[in-house]
Amino acid sequence: MFSNHSRASSARAVRLSVFVVLLSLAFSTRAHAEKVIAKGDDWQVYTDGRVAGFWSWVYGQGYPQDTVDPNTGDIVHNPIGGGWRAATDQNAGSNKQPDAGTINSMRIRTGFIGNQLGVGVRQQLSPWTSVTGYIQIWAWIESTGRIKNQLNYADVRQGYAKLEGPWGSLLAGRTRALFSRGATDIDSLYAHRWGLGFPGNIDSNGPTLGQIGFGVLGSGFAAGLIYASPVLKGFQLSVGAFDPIQLQGNGAYNRTKYVRPEAEVTFEAKFGERGKLVLFANGAYQKIYRDGYCDASAGMPCDQAAGGVGFGGRFEIGPYHLGVAGHRGKGLGFNYALEPSDAAVDLSGILRVVDGYYLQNQVVLGKFDLFAGWGIVRAFLTDYDNHHPEHSVIKDQIGYNAGVVYNYTPNVHFDLDFFRAQADWFLGEKQVLYVSNVGLTFNW
Repeated sequence: MFSNHSRASSARAVRLSVFVVLLSLAFSTRAHAEKVIAKGDDWQVYTDGRVAGFWSWVYGQGYPQDTVDPNTGDIVHNPIGGGWRAATDQNAGSNKQPDAGTINSMRIRTGFIGNQLGVGVRQQLSPWTSVTGYIQIWAWIESTGRIKNQLNYADVRQGYAKLEGPWGSLLAGRTRALFSRGATDIDSLYAHRWGLGFPGNIDSNGPTLGQIGFGVLGSGFAAGLIYASPVLKGFQLSVGAFDPIQLQGNGAYNRTKYVRPEAEVTFEAKFGERGKLVLFANGAYQKIYRDGYCDASAGMPCDQAAGGVGFGGRFEIGPYHLGVAGHRGKGLGFNYALEPSDAAVDLSGILRVVDGYYLQNQVVLGKFDLFAGWGIVRAFLTDYDNHHPEHSVIKDQIGYNAGVVYNYTPNVHFDLDFFRAQADWFLGEKQVLYVSNVGLTFNW
């Protein structure tokens, strides 16, 4: 007959075994990068993170200048909504006047994913229910405005509590949003996880864009409540209510009433020893309103609905990995969902339709990852745009990426990657930039 102490020890062992199994299922996508620093019978404290640095060189055309009538000197039209402004070398145009100039910028940058320090605590509440508390702090290495003595402040990028059990999971706090999560995952897994891609704001600091802005909407981080169902025959549904976004700027839609619903459904199937198929579809919806009194009879809407849908999948067979994704909606912007910008909203305040498409390839050869991809995001003209030719609206942004990662160890990664960025406007302006990056990442 077992003693009370033996029964208690056996019960704790059973609970701990169940706890480990649940954790292995719930955290399998990231457990390889965690380090447990303390543990007890039914709890553990862990950390994860990464640090990196990259040499990055951007070279190409400056932001297009306004088109001017040579006879009167009046502005015929000006480009708006896209492209990349930065300090330039001035060139002499055909009429001996300065043209758009040349961007020629070398930086030491942070990379696609910022330096991170994450700390979490997990506890088993019952044989079938566990809770996790997690905080993740981001930082970057370059100085603001290239001013050496400027402070780099910590960014608390994530912080949440999460309950998990056979019924699914419930997360409360700040974490990644659901809309465009699948497309962002493709960029990270198959291209720029250990790299840099396109730098984004060339003269500023912080994490870079990778392929975001070129057919990929960054999912971003937001405060929210998220429920994820159990995985049933490969399917999982996640639904969330997020802190609403004010689409400020043109139209002054700086008022919201209700939380923003987002959802994603995923399907995953494995075949053979090295085969996998992942499919996803997601969406978001946000009602936005003008501030204060609004007279709809004046021809300006008092409210609009912003949002869209995303879709795509990942296919892996042996060393070859393929990811495809797309999105379409109104008021989405180019870089992240519901981005206040001239690409998302016309100058009268009407939301533009935007769509994007992305294709990414990766081949894993031993310790080497070879990758190449392409993406495009497009904006469509509104009636206001068609009747106001004094503004040349952004038409599309196209990005090509390629590179190689040498995984010296599972935690040390050397990256060499390249990017070609192109922006086109409806009235003919064009901007092309070339980016070269090389760097090192250490993760744990």
